[in-house]
Amino acid sequence: MMGDILHHLGYDATAKNKEVLHKFHKHILGYKTISGATQEQLSVFLFSVCVFWAERGIFVRTNSRQPWGLEDMELSELWDVL
Repeated sequence: MMGDILHHLGYDATAKNKEVLHKFHKHILGYKTISGATQEQLSVFLFSVCVFWAERGIFVRTNSRQPWGLEDMELSELWDVL
C-alpha cells in the first residue's frame, strides 16, 4: 500500500519515505500509535488510509492481483479484482 501511494505522489518507495508517510497517516487520522492495536483497530486504520487517498483520486491497491491504474478503468472491468 505504501509503495502505491508514494508512486502516485511521485516519490520512490524507500524505507525513509514509507516511515514519513506512515507518520503522516497517523497524524492526519488522529492515531498516536498503532503499536499493540487489535486486528479490528488496525483494519479501521488501513481502511481510513485507503479512503483518505481515494477521496483525493488515488486508488490504493489492497491485493497484488489488482493492476496499476484502477482509478482510470471502467467499473465493469474491475469486479473480479475488487
